[in-house]
Amino acid sequence: MPQTSREDHYARAALRHHSDAVYLHDDGRLPNADHHFGFAVECALKSLMLRYTLVSMEPLTPGGRPPSKPYIPRQAGKTKYIGHLPEAWSDAGDVISDASLLLHGRTGSALAAILTASEPFAAWDVHERYSDGSSIDEADVLARRAASERILGLHEQALMDGVLT
Repeated sequence: MPQTSREDHYARAALRHHSDAVYLHDDGRLPNADHHFGFAVECALKSLMLRYTLVSMEPLTPGGRPPSKPYIPRQAGKTKYIGHLPEAWSDAGDVISDASLLLHGRTGSALAAILTASEPFAAWDVHERYSDGSSIDEADVLARRAASERILGLHEQALMDGVLT
């Protein structure tokens, strides 16, 4: 049985979270829908960064264990780990913007444009899972659903084309 790569795990997790989020949103269950839209985007961004940038999950030391989350290798200083949204959104924007300049010249990528144009997850917090959900409103969930659909669409296109576009 072939091993599944970490980027494949993130890609499948993105689809699973998005599917659950749509189901919950359509059923009016906003807090958990919002939570899953955030994880869908986070997983898709990590999948893309692992495939098309220098972001890695290789062991930091020879023979060491793989880290539990992706990181940006640093030439000097401390290694930067890619965590949850909204920081992962900003990190992805920076990393993918840099990579898109290398891959596509001045035009950059559609993904980089989305990441730098708005931040629908700026107020999203992974710790909302412990809240009563009263701070989640329909407008925020709609914006995050739209962003999730755009990011996952670009993710799927990148997987088919083999490049960020």
